[in-house]
Amino acid sequence: KQWYQRRVAITAGILKLYQFSPGLITRDSPDIVQKILIKALMQLPKPDYVLCRAQLSQDLIDDPVIKKIDAVATLLETCQFAELWTSVTQDEIFAMKGFKESVREFVIHVIKLSYKNIERDFLVQMLGPLSGEEEFEVILRVNSWVLEGDSVFIGHKEEMVESKEIVEKMSIDVVQPLLAIR
Repeated sequence: KQWYQRRVAITAGILKLYQFSPGLITRDSPDIVQKILIKALMQLPKPDYVLCRAQLSQDLIDDPVIKKIDAVATLLETCQFAELWTSVTQDEIFAMKGFKESVREFVIHVIKLSYKNIERDFLVQMLGPLSGEEEFEVILRVNSWVLEGDSVFIGHKEEMVESKEIVEKMSIDVVQPLLAIR
């Protein structure tokens, strides 16, 4: 966790430096910013991307590649996964090592939170390009999901709900004037 916090501080610092010292921006700067944004996107559901994006100057925001990254971020955050995979597979900037795996982990996270059962074909579409049936079965096994015909059982949402007992510690003397008990 400490390593993660340092990494976020360093990347935000680099972007802030570009923001407040535009003279430091060189031809390579947009490439560096693009890599930082893609790496931040790989951390979803953590707020890294929003933090990094907020540090950008308007010149960098207007960069066409950064606009593509923004579009992908929007697709991810709005859970439009089918469109996301189409966009990601067509663009070279998202070929960064570990990007597809990180995005798939985020998709799995959303699926676990949102579904109890899901159609197999829809799940495959949401998971993006898979190398084959074997990879799909590994994902099912790792996540303890069960394939039942054309449907995949994700899990009971009741298990995720944490109950909390609330105990009020007020004496009747405090409440009595409010209730007008005589």
